[in-house]
Amino acid sequence: MQLYAHRGVHRRHIENTEAAFDEALRLGFRSVELDLVRLRDGHIVIFHDNTLFRMFQIDERVEDLTLDEFRRIFPELMAFDRFVERYAGSGLLINFEIKDDAETLHRIRPALEQFHAPVISSFQWNIVDEALHLGFEGGYLFSSLDQPEALLYPFQSHRFHLPFRGERDLVLPEAIQSAEDRSLYYYTVNKRADLHYLQTIPGFSGVFTDEPGLRRAPLVF
Repeated sequence: MQLYAHRGVHRRHIENTEAAFDEALRLGFRSVELDLVRLRDGHIVIFHDNTLFRMFQIDERVEDLTLDEFRRIFPELMAFDRFVERYAGSGLLINFEIKDDAETLHRIRPALEQFHAPVISSFQWNIVDEALHLGFEGGYLFSSLDQPEALLYPFQSHRFHLPFRGERDLVLPEAIQSAEDRSLYYYTVNKRADLHYLQTIPGFSGVFTDEPGLRRAPLVF
C-alpha cells in the first residue's frame, strides 16, 4: 500500500511548500503528491488552485501572474525548478498532478528523468495519455464516481485516482470494474477506519492523505 502526503504535510505548514515537503520526509513519508501550474511568464510552480481566492482572498487567476508577482503575494511559493534541485535523488516517489495542459508536461519532461518512477496525474485524461506515450506512469483522476465519459473513454492505463466520500457512495464505474490489474488510489483519506475499509476493495493500492498519523494504521491485508 502506498501512502501519499497530499500536498506535503501541511498541518503546521502551508500546503505545497518546501516546508510541507520537508516535513513529509522528516515524518517518514516515501511518497508525496503535488500540483503544477504554468504562469504567464512560463515559469512552472507548485500550487493547487487556479485562482488566489481560497488562500489569499484575491480574485485573480494564477495563470495571469508572473513568478515575481506571485512571490510578492506568496513568498513561500515553490518553483518546480527549486523542487527538482531540492528533492531529485531524495528517493521520494512523486505524483505530479498537472493542473493546466500538456505544455506543462512537456516542459517538465527532462527534469522528471531525475526522479524514480514519477507518476503524472490529471483530471484531463488526454494529459495522462500523453504522459503514458512519453514513457511515464499515468493516473486518471476522477472528480466523481459517476462521470459518464468514463463509459467510452479508451483508458490506456489501469491506474485510477478516485474520490472517497464514504462507503455508501463507493460504486465503481463499469470502465474501472472491468479493468484487469487495476490499481485504485483514493483521495483524500484521513481516517483509519476509512483506510481499513478501502483495503478490502480489490485493486486497492494506496491513498492520498492529509493525516500524518495514518502512516501508523495497521494493514488488514
